[in-house]
Amino acid sequence: MQEQTTTATDRRLKVTLVKSPIGYRESQRLTVQSLGLRRIRQTVFHNDTPGIRGMVHKVAHLVSVEEVAAADAPVRTETGTQRFQAKIERRIIEREALMMALGMLDDDEDEDDNGAAQS
Repeated sequence: MQEQTTTATDRRLKVTLVKSPIGYRESQRLTVQSLGLRRIRQTVFHNDTPGIRGMVHKVAHLVSVEEVAAADAPVRTETGTQRFQAKIERRIIEREALMMALGMLDDDEDEDDNGAAQS
């Protein structure tokens, strides 16, 4: 039988903060922050490397860890700035749709120009 060998690039770690780092040493709070965890029940994915393993070991009492295949872990293709910009654009569209539904915004901007000229 042939065994499958997995490399660090084939595995990812799913790290979830399950306990608050408040009341623990500052180095442990900073380690949780370095892992990218801010809130309880927040989950992040990291490549399975010795450095990440060491960080997880240091705060093992605060986090839960699962090994997942790299194919199962979500991959972000856009940066945080791009995600933020898309979020702002969605909010603008939702706001305009709501204003149109309430009658506070006209469909055509040309009507606004003509209406202002007729007044």
